[in-house]
Amino acid sequence: MKKPPSIIVALDIPLQKASRLVRDLEKVEDKIAAYKISSLQVKLPLIYDHQKGATDIPEIVEQQVKSASDYGVNAFIGVPQGAGSKSLESFVSACQRNKVEPIVLIEMSHSESDKYLHTDYAWRVFQDAVGLGVRHIVAPGNKVERLKLIREWIKQSGKEISILSPGIGAQGGKAKEAVQAGTDYPIIGRQIYESENPAKEVEKIYKECLEGFKKRK
Repeated sequence: MKKPPSIIVALDIPLQKASRLVRDLEKVEDKIAAYKISSLQVKLPLIYDHQKGATDIPEIVEQQVKSASDYGVNAFIGVPQGAGSKSLESFVSACQRNKVEPIVLIEMSHSESDKYLHTDYAWRVFQDAVGLGVRHIVAPGNKVERLKLIREWIKQSGKEISILSPGIGAQGGKAKEAVQAGTDYPIIGRQIYESENPAKEVEKIYKECLEGFKKRK
């Protein structure tokens, strides 16, 4: 993907509308890192969000990755919460075999997403993912303090790891604040595809990202 900061556009809309939006955004593709979608032929990398992929037994997780690879997906967001370390290992290994970039969810963006999880689950997933060689993770863009903490984990790890963040726009997060706190790639859907002028909206968000990146400590 492009160097941060850059925007990931979430195409959580019907295929016909997604195709039209991608064409409309061609003029601002220099500000877009990737599109997040199930399957669509576009020039930028495709990030597959399986909703919620990798939350299954290891054998099924491997099948999920293989299917995504067959459709030309470049990267796959895996969600190991509730599945365990063996499923996470299978996910990363399957991605590597199929030349798909593994992206691992550390924490979700909606409220009470951790209600049924152990208090240190995010740290455990982070440690295991980094140990397996994962270099891209997902963390909530609307939870600034959590972003700062996870960015600190990355610094302590000594690894080059990028953060992709949902929760920006419709869920209340601000691109500038999220990038300043640690986000490299804001994942934004409704704010862009519900806009009257999606390309202009991307330009606006990208400017906010640059402002936040300059202020990052």
